[in-house]
Amino acid sequence: MKAFYIKHIHRFVPEDIDKDYHIILLHYNAYYSLLDKNLQGKFRLRLYHLLSILSFRSAELPSVTREMRAVIGSSIIQITFGLNNYLPTKFTNIVVKPYRYMYPGFGEPFLGHIDFDNAMIYFSWKDVQEGYIYPYDAVNVALHEMAHVIEAEDGFDQIFNWFFKKIEWVKWAELAFDKMHIIRSGNNRFLKDYGGINMKEMFAVCIETFFEQPEEFNKRLPEIYRTLTELLNQDPLLMQQNTK
Repeated sequence: MKAFYIKHIHRFVPEDIDKDYHIILLHYNAYYSLLDKNLQGKFRLRLYHLLSILSFRSAELPSVTREMRAVIGSSIIQITFGLNNYLPTKFTNIVVKPYRYMYPGFGEPFLGHIDFDNAMIYFSWKDVQEGYIYPYDAVNVALHEMAHVIEAEDGFDQIFNWFFKKIEWVKWAELAFDKMHIIRSGNNRFLKDYGGINMKEMFAVCIETFFEQPEEFNKRLPEIYRTLTELLNQDPLLMQQNTK
């Protein structure tokens, strides 16, 4: 109910906040920079709505700044920008760590992760920044983890569409499942091998690559790329071509 109220009642971003968002997003987000003025305004309004329902905290940082909130939140807006819905309902609590961190039971430091049992999202701020500073390497922890969030949110309702149309999800999943097994067989030539772990990781890896290497993705795996354009109702490749 709160999300509905925010989305449909608050139609404008306060001027000072809107200005800050624009500066922050131009600095970090290459996707936002490619949008025309009107779409940039739509992006910032959606971001304002989103950040009104997200809760950020950090035990190690003095505060979670507007810059941190805007950059992390922009990943959800980017993924869902072609969709009607863009507001999560369950995964709304975010913990920001200054650097990579250890998690009990694992030997390697984390860039970010989702605690599905407690609906908590964790990020290393340094790695979030690097994901946007290098926007064409298909390594973006914010896009990766938020892809998990959107998929999880979509899975709570097996009947109605929340983010994705079920028929479009099935089209993508059938092709992605075959690709996941190609990765597992050791014959992978495109997409990170991490996508071979399971279908959740396959989706997150596809999202990173879809936005950061759309031309190569479309060239190497055109059918999977096409199903993603239909699933997300947007095409980053067309955005790039229209700015040339």
